Amino acid sequence: MLTPQAIHLGPIMLPWEFIIPICSLLITLLVANQFKQKYQVTTEQWNLFKDFIWTAIFIGLIFARIGFVLLNYEAYFQHPIDILKIQDKGFNLYIALVVGSLWIILKNKRLRKLFLTLIFSLLIILNSIGFGLLDRVQQQYQQFPQIELLDLQHNSVNLKQYSGKLTVINLWASWCPPCHREMPVLNQAQKQYSDVQFVFVNQGEDTETIQNYLKKNQLQLQHVLLDPQGLTAQSTGMYGLPSTLFFDAQGKLIETHMGEISHAVLAQKIQKLVSQ
Repeated sequence: MLTPQAIHLGPIMLPWEFIIPICSLLITLLVANQFKQKYQVTTEQWNLFKDFIWTAIFIGLIFARIGFVLLNYEAYFQHPIDILKIQDKGFNLYIALVVGSLWIILKNKRLRKLFLTLIFSLLIILNSIGFGLLDRVQQQYQQFPQIELLDLQHNSVNLKQYSGKLTVINLWASWCPPCHREMPVLNQAQKQYSDVQFVFVNQGEDTETIQNYLKKNQLQLQHVLLDPQGLTAQSTGMYGLPSTLFFDAQGKLIETHMGEISHAVLAQKIQKLVSQ
């Protein structure tokens, strides 16, 4: 299934932020392959270049993770095990870009500079087009969702009533393992960030199941709503669980996070929300 946030292949979610750079790179390599003779690139040089590309991605991601951890060292110092949770998507992609590019340039000094310029230029153009199109598609989901849900007493609640304040909306379900792992993180955050309200929108479960889950896990969530028909996912384009959305006081969507969120990534996104 294609959604504004990702391609869903069963339980696997491939975010567009990952797909666009990979597709851009593959297209760039196909185009560059057609020009290698013109720029006097030998078969040996070309094969080495392609090998260094994938090595550069790997090294870039390592440094991107290290950079993100260092930039958010306070949160990771309090929860050092989170450093290993790379599924929280805590990467500084600017660092990855710089490190990866330097690696490619240093390892391919024999290639003509004009050929490397062609490759980097095409890669930048394709990524710009891809992310530009993605941004246009996602713009229709930027505003605070106006949908009717239910609270735990089965009273009707318009989600719009929570706008006007910095708000974090979390889509979750008790049967979802990543949701279960991140719940203590969100439970702590709602106490830590008093100027931000947290709204927990359960997807498709009944009141008894939710209350039993909260009691069993000693969770004291402030705003828990029922969404039996998945209206929140439809209005936000966030079909994967868990999903977390960050809205400013004007009801504008500032950040999203699909998948399990860690203390450090949550702190980083809330800091961005507060600084708007």
